Amino acid sequence: MTLTRTLLAATLPLLGIGLAVARGKKAVEAESPPVPAVVTEPAPAPPAEPAPGLFPAGLPVVIDSMPPGVASLSAQSCNACHWTAHDTWEKSAHAVAWADPLYQQALRSAGNSTACLGCHLPVAAQHDRLANGYVDGDLSRPRLEANASFDATLMSEGVSCVACHVREGKVLGTYASDNAPHPLVKSDELSSSALCATCHQLTWPEADRPFYDTYGEWESSAYAKAGVDCLDCHMAPVAGVSQPGVKGTVNAHASATTLDRALTTLVSLPAASVQRGQPLPVTVTLLNSGAGHSVPTGNPFKNYAIEVVLLDAAGKELAPAQGFTLARTVEATPPWRTTSDSRLRAGDKREWTGTITPSAKGLAGAGALVVRARRDATVTELRRIPLDIR
Repeated sequence: MTLTRTLLAATLPLLGIGLAVARGKKAVEAESPPVPAVVTEPAPAPPAEPAPGLFPAGLPVVIDSMPPGVASLSAQSCNACHWTAHDTWEKSAHAVAWADPLYQQALRSAGNSTACLGCHLPVAAQHDRLANGYVDGDLSRPRLEANASFDATLMSEGVSCVACHVREGKVLGTYASDNAPHPLVKSDELSSSALCATCHQLTWPEADRPFYDTYGEWESSAYAKAGVDCLDCHMAPVAGVSQPGVKGTVNAHASATTLDRALTTLVSLPAASVQRGQPLPVTVTLLNSGAGHSVPTGNPFKNYAIEVVLLDAAGKELAPAQGFTLARTVEATPPWRTTSDSRLRAGDKREWTGTITPSAKGLAGAGALVVRARRDATVTELRRIPLDIR
């Protein structure tokens, strides 16, 4: 199955967006056939490359039957027995995929496009409105109607358990069992990077690059060639876990993403002290040594300002912060053609050299040179070098 740079938008039929096709294919112009007034299933989308096996009908997923032995489709029902998976998922970006303020901000930047909703709310019942065809055959202009199956509880859970683990009245797992309290069948996709490609790869028509290219970045990296899958880093097994029916390890569901794991930060200085009023030459080297994709990856509205700053013992800045940006910039409207790209690809490095001159006023004492990454209000410290301020 070919997944590189796949048109994932075409697997979002419910929202009627079908924004691109793989490898430059043209979107189908004809209007989709009508569906009943009360929509219980996604409106048809134009054909594209085959979707991964876990999502054969595209996204969002229609779940029309409850597995016997499962109390509800809410993640809280899974929590009773699968608390390790639940507790790690609860702290993940998947759990807040809909509610996250940064996502809401990016959604506004994209013109509140419905292209985003199928992955951030991957179950049909999470949507209060569903598509019933398209205006003038334009796949970016769905006719939306009220969804009688809307479930506000499920909407609040973002990318929850059922999106990947419930199909046709059965629970999907990485192994099958006849002794589970609910029907349990094996899904090979749950152990494959193909699982991630469905939402982490998206191309708009006439775009020069995929809008999201995380899967493509990984696929062309040394990690993929070495057989290191997405799940090896983002859902690494947790050892020594005890919970009903589980022996050995359980895959964590935290989807951990931390800059200090992805980046190695090296600092070069002429000495371990700095004289007030005197310039301090600094060289900072960033290496993408730990991510199997670009940093940052995902939507092009995500960027990091790398700041190099000299602080005193109280954390006061002794000179204005300097640095550079890791970002991809795009045009202001679809198809979001790329205008610049300073991100770090897997295995790449970036070197910055500058001069910081601390204020001549102030007392001598302890201090530090700090390299930090800023994204909106979130600041991650990447490296701290203690220095004497003289």
